[in-house]
Amino acid sequence: MNWLHKNEGGFTLLELLISLPIAALVVYAATGAIFQVLNSTRASNYILAYRQVQTAGYWVTNDGIQAQDISVPAYPGFPFTLSWTDWDDDEVHEVEYSLDGTELCRQETINGGGTTTFVPGQDFDSSRTSCEWDGSVLTFCVTATLGEQSATRTYEIKPRPLA
Repeated sequence: MNWLHKNEGGFTLLELLISLPIAALVVYAATGAIFQVLNSTRASNYILAYRQVQTAGYWVTNDGIQAQDISVPAYPGFPFTLSWTDWDDDEVHEVEYSLDGTELCRQETINGGGTTTFVPGQDFDSSRTSCEWDGSVLTFCVTATLGEQSATRTYEIKPRPLA
């Protein structure tokens, strides 16, 4: 049994002094990597929420600019209806926006035939999304929330003049 312990002497002080700082650097790098992953997830949620807000703003702005008739109920302003007649082909468009839970729905009717589309994104905050019409400017405020991150934007849309 003595021959097993004959060459074992343990670590020298020099080996310990060299290995401890190396181990500390490895732990420091691993901790930094973990924090980077957590921060990038939060940033990713914010970017996705902001994209949803921009997409909703695009649809409402595109329809709002063309609108000749706007019908918005009292706060929070849902559902609201935008309607217009195309100058080129006299097609009559009517678009209704509504909030279905956390989804923004867009229902378009062209000359009586309709389709329903959901604005991409299912994370709209119904308590912080609203629409108002003051007779000259349509104000659409939209908020999307993903996890703990949210993005909000207000769009002020002036419809085309009546011709």
